Amino acid sequence: MSLVLTFGDRIKKIKQEGCVHVFGVTVDPANLKTATEAALVRLQSVVSIPGFRTGKVPLGMIKAQFPSMVKDEVLDLSAKAAMPEILKADKVMPVVTPIMKNVSYEPEKVLYFEVQLECNPQVDPKGYTNIAVTRKIKKVVDEDVAKYIDQVREYNAYLKPVEEGKPVEKNHFVIVNYESYENGVKVSDGDVNGEIVDMSSPQTIAGLADHILGAKKGEAREFESSFGEKKMSFKATVVEIKQKVVPAIDDNFLKEAGVKTAEELRENVRKLLERGETEKTEKDVMTQIEDALIKTNPMQLPPTLVREEAHELFEILKKRVNPDEEIHEDAFMERLKPVAERNLSLTYLLHNIAKKESITATEAELAAELDKVVARLNTEEEKKKARELFEKRKDYIMSSIVENKTMDLVKSKAVIKEETH
Repeated sequence: MSLVLTFGDRIKKIKQEGCVHVFGVTVDPANLKTATEAALVRLQSVVSIPGFRTGKVPLGMIKAQFPSMVKDEVLDLSAKAAMPEILKADKVMPVVTPIMKNVSYEPEKVLYFEVQLECNPQVDPKGYTNIAVTRKIKKVVDEDVAKYIDQVREYNAYLKPVEEGKPVEKNHFVIVNYESYENGVKVSDGDVNGEIVDMSSPQTIAGLADHILGAKKGEAREFESSFGEKKMSFKATVVEIKQKVVPAIDDNFLKEAGVKTAEELRENVRKLLERGETEKTEKDVMTQIEDALIKTNPMQLPPTLVREEAHELFEILKKRVNPDEEIHEDAFMERLKPVAERNLSLTYLLHNIAKKESITATEAELAAELDKVVARLNTEEEKKKARELFEKRKDYIMSSIVENKTMDLVKSKAVIKEETH
């Protein structure tokens, strides 16, 4: 049973900064006595002292021997008794666990403490209709299609040996072995075998490409190069000379692409690029709408929620980097904070717009979302896990459906001007 204390006007709001509310609570001697007695009874059920069974230790002995434990219990009971009064008086609802601070405690005399609450921002969404948006449409032209096909051909390029006796040219790829010397003395561990040299690109060793240009397979070339303050000399032997072959748009290439003619290939690529441009354009439209909503409805957010959102973003980031790459959360938090604030601001705005417009999610819509997911899965085990996950995260998914429906409403009410370029 909860402890009931009478606070009257001894709970006062000290300050409010954005979503952070601080209340001062004074517990007078009479209420402090009641809280202390309740604390002692609670401790009696757990404290053990030699010579007494648990639950039978005299209250006076507990009070004398365990003053810090008594204090903690008194604080806990008093804070819990004060919370309903705070929430009722100020009509606030904390979104994270309240924090107690600035405690002043004298046994049997007075207790004062402050309670810090972080609450949801009070949002009355404005300006979510008639948002001015520009839909920038990029027309896919023949040059875009040709460029994409050329990139695919380059990606599928391969190397093949040149004709026997042909020397190294600037468009070749050359496999070389080389030895390194410093002041005429061979460098320990300075031999390198099988290095691939792209004759058209800068090399690790300055001058390497220039000095093997014109050499034939098996030929060795000696040259000098600078490494910082060091003057080094090298002996490079051409092991293999290869040329890059970019596949032609022939029957084999078309077959690999899943088409019969070059025209069909170009048409498929055009549709692919147009889909990509449409997705990019619509994403930009949504970004403009989001920016307008946030600009028109500035708000201060619960600091703890911002930190938690930034931490979740960091965890997502960690999964995308190489497992061997060590990244530190502290180094990223400041960069992730604006993203976290944007995400939270949009969430608050969309849910308050939804409330204003009476937008809700139905069980049928939830079932439809589940059906979409299940349709993409292959095994019954995967489908079972998907259903269990949907049930477990039902509230979150329903909330996401509400957000999506609300954003669709805002987009439908936007004033969209189209620009083609």
